[in-house]
Amino acid sequence: MTRRTRVTVALCGVAALLLTGCASDGGGSGGDGDRTPPPPLKGTPALGKPADRPDPNDFNGDGYDDYARVLDAEGGGKDERDRATLVVLYGSPKGLLTGSPARLRARSGDEFFTEPHRADLDGDGYTDLVVARGESADWETFALFGGPRGLGAPRPLALEPGTRVQAAGDFNGDGRADLLDGGRGGSGDINAESPGQDPAAVLLGPFDRAAGEPAGSIPLDLGQHGYTSPYEAVVGDVDGDRRTDAILFYDFDAEQDDSAPEGLTSIAYFRGDATKGLVPGPDVRPDLYESLANFDTIRGATIADMDGDGVGDLVGASQVSSGRSASGRNPGRVTVIHGSRTGLGAGRAATVLQFPERRGALWGEAPHVGDVNGDKKADLVVSDLEPRARTGGEVTLLPGDGKGPVRDRAQYLSPLTGGLPSRKGHPDVWSGFVADALLDVDGDGRDDVVVHADEWESGRRGSGKAKHYGGEGQARTHAAFLVLGGTDKGLDPERVRYFTPGDVRGETTLK
Repeated sequence: MTRRTRVTVALCGVAALLLTGCASDGGGSGGDGDRTPPPPLKGTPALGKPADRPDPNDFNGDGYDDYARVLDAEGGGKDERDRATLVVLYGSPKGLLTGSPARLRARSGDEFFTEPHRADLDGDGYTDLVVARGESADWETFALFGGPRGLGAPRPLALEPGTRVQAAGDFNGDGRADLLDGGRGGSGDINAESPGQDPAAVLLGPFDRAAGEPAGSIPLDLGQHGYTSPYEAVVGDVDGDRRTDAILFYDFDAEQDDSAPEGLTSIAYFRGDATKGLVPGPDVRPDLYESLANFDTIRGATIADMDGDGVGDLVGASQVSSGRSASGRNPGRVTVIHGSRTGLGAGRAATVLQFPERRGALWGEAPHVGDVNGDKKADLVVSDLEPRARTGGEVTLLPGDGKGPVRDRAQYLSPLTGGLPSRKGHPDVWSGFVADALLDVDGDGRDDVVVHADEWESGRRGSGKAKHYGGEGQARTHAAFLVLGGTDKGLDPERVRYFTPGDVRGETTLK
């Protein structure tokens, strides 16, 4: 099974990412939110080795998945500064090494960091991390190359200024990792600083590690007659031809624009191609719109083999336009559009998962696919930011049976689940309890769920006053991360590791 986990990272030009320290562990007592957090787990990751097909979640090839995330330190009071830091936690037999993380700080609070992508760019058998940093539309793309000791220092890639890497994959099927540059701008792009448009391209691997140059590039027309450019891409093989396909998302406002061309679409499907990189796929727009349409923007999508046929399926979260949930709002849902040898949606009818009797409008947020119980079948993990008035966040595990997620075997975890650790003796119920990643951090063959809770340690036991959840990558002073261990029976809240932003970076506010 191929796992795809979306993470957010940042980078800064410093030396290699290495962990130091000595191993330690700790336990805790059970109870309803009063479990004592174990101390940060220190240690040095094992030396890894290269692989013919390296695991995209493992930077050092030691068999344990690694976690990467950007954390934002905020100024206090009237201090509006912020500063981003990349944090990399390496996996080990005991889980994530949280006591001695690798970290890189941004050079200034004005710099932003794009979404990272994991791929073996230079073909050395280790997974690398690709990310860009900069201000406004001026950014540079870097690679942090993997190796037996983990990620090295960031090295600039020799790409055109402003290149916007949106995905990594093998789009032409030659066995080497490529990068997708989605292009920039357009006359109707609401985020463009000028009406001109820079074309998209597939940047072909392998990349030269020393020079940072791709082996070549293939220009693409993804701009819809020069009007707009995709702002996000979800990639995977949905037709079983061993080439990476792409679902592209666009953001534009053409209702009052007489110059807008006909046939604009906010979602597009492109197939990997041996000579052209990506070509338009068969039209599945009705299915795509039905599965991914929302009131404002997409709430998460991924591509993974949900039904065990060897072909990737599109898993997307959406809100329906009719019907009411138990909370009196439109219920959230997750739709699986099945891939097939003849293309996306050309085989089985779509699978729709919905819980209107209990779950709220935001159920299905940020889907993650992996194997939590170790049975080699795809399991689905989704989040819900407002399932019921009292919880303020919930994570749902839907185990797979080889044909897809099984609704009747669903497992729910929330801030009200007994035994979860908190340094203040209890978590804030309104913490924004959200699944952030699905990784096998201890190498036992079962994926673990990393949960981010934005206000876990605020000390307001269900006061309802902390109903903000922050943006992607945000880590406030009261935030906490909980790593829920996978077992053969699902997620075990008693088998949990806990850490705060302070544990992995040494600061949560600027001084």
